Amino acid sequence: MCDKSNNEKGSAIIIALFVMVLLLGFVAFAIIRTNNETVSASNDAAETRTFEAAQASLEVMTRNFDKIFDVKINVSTADETRIAGQIPPEFDDYNFVQTITQRQPNQQVVMTGTQYQGLNASRDEWLLDATAKEKGSGVEVQLRRSFYNNRIPIFQFGIFYDDDLEFHPGPRFDFGGRVHSNASLFLKSGNVLNFSSKVTTHKEIYTDVMRNGNSTTTNGVNIKNAAGNYVELKYNMGSALQSPVNGAPVSTDPDMPVAYKNANWAANESLFQGNVLSNQKTLDLPIRLESNINNTTVDYVELIKRGQDLKTLWNDKTSGSATSPNIVPVTTATKDSDITSRQRYYNGTGIRVTLADRKERLPGCASGTGTNAVTGACGIRLDGDITGAGADPTGTETVPGSSSWSVPKSRGYEPTAMVGGTYKATRVNGERFYINDLKNPKKQTWIKVETVSYDAANNLTVTADITEDFLSLGVTEAAPQVGNDFNIQNPANYYSSAIDSRSIIKLQRFAIVGSATANLPTNTYLTSGTYGVKGYNYVIPAEHPNTGNLSASNPINNGTFASFTGAGVTLSSPTRNFSDNPMHWREAKIANDDSKKQYVVPFPINMFDSREGTYCNGCLNPDGTVFNPINPLSANKWSYHTNVPWMGVMSMVDIDVKNLKRFLDGEFDGKFPKGLTSSQIPSLNGWILYISDRRGDFDFDGEFDMEDIYGNNDCTLQTGEDVNTSGVLDIGGLCLGTTLNPFGINVTEEAPTYFKSGLATAASTDPWRTSFVSPQIAAVLEHKFYRRGVRLINGEKVPGYYDSANPGNTKGFTVASENGLYVQGNYNATGISSIGSPTAAANYLPQNTTDHIPASIAADAITILSNKWNDGQSFITPFSAGSRAPVETTVRFAMIAGDARTSKKDDPSQSPFNEPRMGGGVHNFKRFLENWAGTRLNYSGSIINLYNARNNNGTYKTGFVYNAPNRNWVFDDSFLNPDRLPPGTPFFQFIQLTGFQRVN
Repeated sequence: MCDKSNNEKGSAIIIALFVMVLLLGFVAFAIIRTNNETVSASNDAAETRTFEAAQASLEVMTRNFDKIFDVKINVSTADETRIAGQIPPEFDDYNFVQTITQRQPNQQVVMTGTQYQGLNASRDEWLLDATAKEKGSGVEVQLRRSFYNNRIPIFQFGIFYDDDLEFHPGPRFDFGGRVHSNASLFLKSGNVLNFSSKVTTHKEIYTDVMRNGNSTTTNGVNIKNAAGNYVELKYNMGSALQSPVNGAPVSTDPDMPVAYKNANWAANESLFQGNVLSNQKTLDLPIRLESNINNTTVDYVELIKRGQDLKTLWNDKTSGSATSPNIVPVTTATKDSDITSRQRYYNGTGIRVTLADRKERLPGCASGTGTNAVTGACGIRLDGDITGAGADPTGTETVPGSSSWSVPKSRGYEPTAMVGGTYKATRVNGERFYINDLKNPKKQTWIKVETVSYDAANNLTVTADITEDFLSLGVTEAAPQVGNDFNIQNPANYYSSAIDSRSIIKLQRFAIVGSATANLPTNTYLTSGTYGVKGYNYVIPAEHPNTGNLSASNPINNGTFASFTGAGVTLSSPTRNFSDNPMHWREAKIANDDSKKQYVVPFPINMFDSREGTYCNGCLNPDGTVFNPINPLSANKWSYHTNVPWMGVMSMVDIDVKNLKRFLDGEFDGKFPKGLTSSQIPSLNGWILYISDRRGDFDFDGEFDMEDIYGNNDCTLQTGEDVNTSGVLDIGGLCLGTTLNPFGINVTEEAPTYFKSGLATAASTDPWRTSFVSPQIAAVLEHKFYRRGVRLINGEKVPGYYDSANPGNTKGFTVASENGLYVQGNYNATGISSIGSPTAAANYLPQNTTDHIPASIAADAITILSNKWNDGQSFITPFSAGSRAPVETTVRFAMIAGDARTSKKDDPSQSPFNEPRMGGGVHNFKRFLENWAGTRLNYSGSIINLYNARNNNGTYKTGFVYNAPNRNWVFDDSFLNPDRLPPGTPFFQFIQLTGFQRVN
């Protein structure tokens, strides 16, 4: 018999052991589970980290891909390799495999479904694959992004305005091409205004009121619908109308005309089947979306301005004043961002030419320490000693051709002789460029010429100083050679060696060809004669008998400009020496006269711009008279008597395009003193030539500080004057409406004083403070003011070539400047083969030959001078356009430029033809200075207005300034071909994401 208690004890033990086993199992399971969960969590964290690394890889590749289009149009194999090799920074614990694949070749598409809807784009499709593998865990993540890359060139627009786009009444206008405004569109026709492509605007379309508030009931605006048929947009059909009143005005801007939403606009808009659209999104270039150091939107004028680079000065406008600007070296904190830097024409691939009145104001020449230190030569001084190194001349020298005539060493750089012959360009007549200005004692004349390229691998702009070699070509317009009537005899090889015939940059000349300015009264400064069929104006510094050597004792009829003579008052000039050192005299034969030795000297290149010369259209004489060298001076009239206002005297940098083409074609290879060759000039789809002349720019901001151009020059900021939107009226010269001394010190030392009645009899000890000057002095002397211009001459054929068999090999040519730019004569065209309404772009010559070059010009403002223009006439009849007669001229280039601001205030004295305060509109966006009435100007291109002009900021005027040409203008549809775009064309570059996925 079993013991019941013992059995119970045994069962309890077994149960306890079983429970313990179960508990041990649970513990072991829990431990295993915990370990597994720990491993899983660790794996999840590693995968998250690796995912983030792969995502960073994708973003870096996308960014680097996007940056390609800051400098070029197409992606190369080298670009793909570079992008694949640039891994994200600070991910050292990962290995990356990056690949970029073009999924679809480039094709032309019409954008849909985006803010760029309806625009033509060059599109290709890409895949970016990023694989990241964590070194420690071995976790690997592969991500893929697919996208369209769209490139929309701004020159595919016939007309593009960043501000209000205005069409004024006038002759038939039928330009063609896409039209867009990032603001409002004002339509008014005087005859026929036809649009054959889509018309869009960000804001409203006004049809019964002009931008200045003047009402209009003019019809005649026709726009094609989607079927290609013209439909009239009548004066009462716009999206915004002056009447009837319908709710609140569409704009609260007090400077905009009052108008209201048109209740019938939707129905009117539908008539054009999508070809007329208001209230669309703005179209912005990359630089617009970039913020500068002050966190404000960058103005498009920065496209043409000098850059802010290390070893370069800039005006830090957060401190300083107009009279004491804070001009300091650029630092890493204030230098241009990558986007702004790459968008500037200043950094465009090709050649950069800069001028300044101090060495340290040239690019890369500012003093610094460490890595910013400037060592060695930097540019060349033109008005110092003969070496150009920067020092003033000291000591004496003997005049060539004399036995003992010792004179003070002359001012002026002498270009280095070229190799392989006797070509040595004319020395700069530094006496006429040097200004000993008491208010700006450091004012000198410096120049720097550089090559510019882009190092994509390191994201750097690379430059090389080629000033000495480039200037060895010359800086002087070759002297005329008219048989025995006018030619230089000494140096004897002047003509046989074709001296100065290679000059590309021209700053001085021996003669003004054209009308005889010496026929004006006070014939002291110029001599004129007609030789052959042309007139010539030249400076004779001295003459003496043919017998004997040059000596100080020989009779000298010296025209040394010891004083100014203007408005009947002789003004002494203690601060300026106008004499010509005999070292610059060149013996010449004139009028086949061998009875005496005669000499000529080179002098600066100037012209008179009547639009810039006066601030209003009717401010000359109340009785209607204008500049007249015979009229007696009247103290109560706006008469300049025999003088011209300093305000319109423009100092020119002439660019001989033909000689530049010769250089880039290799004609001068092997002839440069330091071995420069054409192959050393960087090229990217062609060349960009950038020019900036800041001589006289006192505060060094690239802007002319005289905005007081409306009203009565009254020192009061008025709507339309503040072109740089600073909120402050910039005043370079003193105002006329004040009791201040009219010959007092200019506020910024950049601008002369505007002229007003009663001022002519005032005396001054410093003639630079006067508002006017003898035309002869103005024509042949350097001045101190920031009135600078760049002029393209001999440009019928421009550098580059068109390769019809392989269009991708085509090379174009672009000129850009922050100064006002003047195009003289035919440019990139020889003429047209037929006349149309308008002449089709295909009928511009040459057409589809090697000389049909993609060309563009970007500048502060662009003025067209005809094939007949001459500078002498601009000084003889500055206020009589009828005496400046042009001839038919043909130009072909896309243009980016600025205009004058239009404002609503009604002041009829400011603008002609009942268009007060108007900027001139598209019809007058290209500026003119001749009486074009009845004469045809042929233009093929693209018209782009992105900013208000800062330097050539004179108001829109006709009458004494110009009369309009017969506008035979057309959109150049060759720009729709991406292979035929000018170099540096700005792009609306838009990446359109189409997919994102994890591959593994």
